[in-house]
This record gives sequence, C-alpha cells and structure tokens, in this order.
Amino acid sequence: MMNDDTTTTGTSKKNGFCAVTQNHQILTILIFAIIGVGVGVGLSFWELDDPNDDTKKITLQWIGLLGDLFLRSLKCFVLPLVFVNVIISVVDMMTIGKASSIGWTVIGLYLLTTVAAAFFGSMSTLMFMGLYNTEENDADNVVVDTSPYVQLECGDEGSLSFLGEDDSGTISCSTNNAGSQFMIFDVNNVFATTNTVVKSSVAQVSLSDTIYNGIFTKIVPNNIIGAFAGNNFAAVIFFAIIFGAALSPLVSRKENSEGKTLMAIFQESDNVFQRIIRWIIMLTPYAVCSLIAEAIGDQDDLPALFANIGLLMASAMIAWILQIVFVYMGVFAVLTKSNPITYLQHIVPAQIFAFACASSAATIPISLAAVKATGRVPDTIGRFVIPLGATVNMDGGAVYFVCACIWLAVLNGEEITVASFLLLIIIATVGSIGTAPVPSASLVLIITAYNTVFNTVGTPNGFGYILAIDWFMDRCRTATNITGDCVVAGIVAHRCPITDDEDGDIEDINKEMAIDNKMENENDSEEENA
Repeated sequence: MMNDDTTTTGTSKKNGFCAVTQNHQILTILIFAIIGVGVGVGLSFWELDDPNDDTKKITLQWIGLLGDLFLRSLKCFVLPLVFVNVIISVVDMMTIGKASSIGWTVIGLYLLTTVAAAFFGSMSTLMFMGLYNTEENDADNVVVDTSPYVQLECGDEGSLSFLGEDDSGTISCSTNNAGSQFMIFDVNNVFATTNTVVKSSVAQVSLSDTIYNGIFTKIVPNNIIGAFAGNNFAAVIFFAIIFGAALSPLVSRKENSEGKTLMAIFQESDNVFQRIIRWIIMLTPYAVCSLIAEAIGDQDDLPALFANIGLLMASAMIAWILQIVFVYMGVFAVLTKSNPITYLQHIVPAQIFAFACASSAATIPISLAAVKATGRVPDTIGRFVIPLGATVNMDGGAVYFVCACIWLAVLNGEEITVASFLLLIIIATVGSIGTAPVPSASLVLIITAYNTVFNTVGTPNGFGYILAIDWFMDRCRTATNITGDCVVAGIVAHRCPITDDEDGDIEDINKEMAIDNKMENENDSEEENA
C-alpha cells in the first residue's frame, strides 16, 4: 500500500514549482488533456482563404513543439533504460530461481490476451456488420485515387527494402521494421512537372514477409549497435535477455569480481537514467496538452471525418471496452482474487499519456512508475514485463485488425465467412506481435491481413478513411496495449511472488557488489598513492 505522502508515481510529495503537477498527477493530466482537446477542436475550425497560406501549419507546429521535444527526449533515454532494466531483472530473477516461471507466465498471459482481443474484435464486428451497408459507407461513394504509382526498391536484391520516411521526415532504405511508411511516387506528378510530389502511403507486404521480417529477423539482430540506432526494441530486449542470462552465473560467484563490477555499472546506469526520466516526466501534463492540441487541430473537418467511418470506430471501441472489462479486469480478478479497479486506478496516468503520444515505447517509463505505485509489482518483475509487453503485446492492434478488415470487406463487396473470421484471428494474433511500438505501425498489417484473407491485391477502396482517422484510433490502440501490459505485470507479480527472503537475497547481493567495488576502489587508490 502507498503511504499518504506519496503520489501515484510512488515518489514523495513535492513542494515548489512542480508541486501541483506532481502531487495531483492524474487530475492535472486530465485537466491539461481536456484543455488540449478544446484548443485542438477550436483550431480544427480554422480555415484559411488562401490555400497556399501555411499560417495554420506553422501555428500547429509551434503548439506541438513541447510535445515533440518531450517525445524525443523520452525516446532518447528510454531504449538504454529498457536495456539495463531487462538485464538487471533477468539477473535478479535467475538469482532467486524465478526466471523460468516468470518468463513462461508472461508469455502465456500475453498470448491469452492477444487471442482474446482478436476474438472480441470479431464479436464486435459481427454486431455491426448489418449496419455497414448504409448509404454513407457505400463503396460507390468512396473517392478512390486511381493515379498510377511507383514504389522504389533499394538495398540488396531480394531484401524487400524500399524507400521509406520515418516520423522525423528522414528518407532511408526501410523494411518497415522501424515503423516508417513506405513511399509511393505519383507517376503523373513525377513525369508531368518538375515540382515532384511525393505521396506517403502503405505498400503491400505478404503475410509471409510480415511474420519473417516482423518477428524472427526483428528479434535476432545482426548488429546490436544498428538495433539501438534503429530503435528496434524487440532486438534490444532479446539481446538484453541473453546478456543477462550469461551475466547471472558470473554475478552469483563469490570469487568473481568482474561480473559484479559489470552488474554494478548497470545498476548505477539505471539510477542515472531513472533520474533523467523523472525530470522529463515532470513535463507530462504540458506535453499531453501540446500533443493532443496539435493532433486534433490538424484535422480540417472533424464532424464529417467521424461521420463517414463512425460505425467502424464504434465497433472497435466496444471491442476495446470488452477486452478491458472481461479479459483484463476479469482475468485479474480471477487469478489474483482482488479488486481490479483498485489496481487499475494507479495506471490512469500511463493510459492518458499513451493516448497522448500513441507510442507504447515512449510510455514505458510512465508504465513502470504506475505499476510500482500499486505497491504490488516488484521492480524485478516490472522491469521485465513492461518493456517486453510494449514490444510484443499489441492487443489494441489485434482488435483493430479484425474490425478494419471486415469493414473494408463489406465496403468492397467481399464474401465474408466463418473461415474469414478464423483466419483474421490468427493473423491478428501473430501480426500484432510483429508490430513496432511506434505510431501508425498497424497500417501495413491491415492491408496485409485484408489481402491475405480475401485473396486481393493492392490497397482496397475505402482505406483512405482508415488513414484519415488513424491519428485517433492509434491512440486508443496504444492506451489498450498499455492497460494490458500493466495488468499482466500485476498478475505475474501475484502468480510468481518474490518473497521478502528472495528480495533480501537480491539486496544482499547488490550490497556485496557495492562493498566489493568500494574496497577495490580504495585498494586502487592506495596503490596509486604508494
């Protein structure tokens, strides 16, 4: 249980400039989120007489500056933080002999929740299928761009790499593992005028390529430095798990000081990264306001946008609610025999931040603080479960894959059978695991799943609507994913408890390493003085 003098992040109450935001974090984040929505809605109605006038664009850019800098700062430090956290947690778990039980429990729970998410996506879609054939959603009313496009391949022959653009606007050779969008060049614009227009879109990728490149080649890097540079969380976490497993025997040997010295370096690095992350998180309410205001303000006609695709949004929303109520809350209540609401109230800051930034990876520090604030999840378990979940547990995407594919199928007059739903559940389960923890990474898999299930090629009619609302739906998916990560952490902590004696063993080892390092430093100083 938390003491009265602690906040929802488990830190002591603050005084001074940051007192309000730190001592009442949930309330302040909600207030600033509402302010962001209000500002964004107001800006969405801002129309300029001159189409070449970029005043609104520049204004939105400056409004979103704080949020952009906030996300950049988090992403800069979150990957090395995840790296040292996973290593420390693996060593700690192997020290007390819980690595195997915790690992299998985490894998089993993540698979269970992902399959359930795809199932609820199917059930919700069945509820709305009869309403999809309305006049506003008729395929005949969908404006389809029929211009010819060219996709430029790059890299080694057969590498399935194409020119892509990441969130920062950098163009490079990409396999879309890092979440960048493939670039499609409009042939008419390229050859008809010198003012070349580049259109970012989503290229077709086969199911085999999705599984091969999205899972296997993604988790086993051929260059760990490249994995860090490319923000490949899956590869870094996999490398950290192997590294921690190899380091653990060296740490447990009393006569081996090298392993303890290296472990001490990781622990001190973790302390430094945690302190930097805390500094950054102090700006969370203001960043949430900035991010939401920019995202909503960038939309030209919100009412028309939501009206055109409202039924798809409703089906996905209901599926996400069912996932949270029946799977997360239900499984948590059954397996822990405790009230899930009491636990979930601590992770509200992580949910709000996930909705604001649309990135599971960027939310890792806030999720770690949230599960720690519950008083039920030890650091050893949280450091392992949360980063892993942010990489492989994409329940929100599993729901949306099914809902979006069926909506597109009805829109395009495809035959939908029971086999279609079963195949979509399988693809959604496997495909969501290979989705990058960055904004809008699910768009490629929607087309892949659709073409696989309904034997089509290219981009289906109506996909432009999905692109138009993805800024909002992606935030809902991310909030669902984060909820699942935190719930699984709580269940694992209950099912694989770390006793006080085991926690004491970990602390004793850490103290021994600190003492050994101190004695070595003193001896080195004496030798230098002599």
